[in-house]
Amino acid sequence: MTVPVSDPAEHAVTVRGSGIVSAVPDLVRVAVTVTATRPAVADAFEAVARAGTAVTDTLRGYGVSGPDLATTGLSVHSETTWTEGRGSEVTGYTAETTLQITVRAAGAPSPAHVVAACVGAGGDDIRLGGLEFDFSDPAALTVTARERAWADALAKAEQYASLSGRTLGEVLDIAEVDVGDVSPRPVAKAFAAADAAIAIERGEKPTRVDVRVRWRLI
Repeated sequence: MTVPVSDPAEHAVTVRGSGIVSAVPDLVRVAVTVTATRPAVADAFEAVARAGTAVTDTLRGYGVSGPDLATTGLSVHSETTWTEGRGSEVTGYTAETTLQITVRAAGAPSPAHVVAACVGAGGDDIRLGGLEFDFSDPAALTVTARERAWADALAKAEQYASLSGRTLGEVLDIAEVDVGDVSPRPVAKAFAAADAAIAIERGEKPTRVDVRVRWRLI
């Protein structure tokens, strides 16, 4: 919320405060794609349906269902090759479907084992896309970051007021400053099926709030 200033010429101090809260993400989101290439469209769809069912059944067995399991893509396209004198010819068809899954890291089994189970169920038809870490309750972290940003801004303003021989009056203006995403999101490249889980290290993800505040100087 921004409070308009009635008199721009009055003595005031404007500062920017930052607040950062780092925590271990408790959600892991993974894009799982099942793809198959066959000579006929029906065969390609059948292969994808079979592998896709195996993957979703496996996920449900691990408790991944409802809003944590969603189909985000379904497509089929022809595969072509070009030969001299004959031009472009269809050599087969590729069908694929993509699932967006959310694994709640606080429970068991671990996200690494759930992903490994997907790879095992899908076999050579499975591909893994983006890997993203997030929080189930980001609002609570944002509240704490705002409190720290305010405390940072207040400390700076009080110092400037003291240095200028004045004291802080009422707040004239407050604006939250957008700083964008402060941490790059890891990406998992596609890899072949494996019997063992590959470690998924969540690390810490920061939540940052920047605020610009203007106080009257008295």
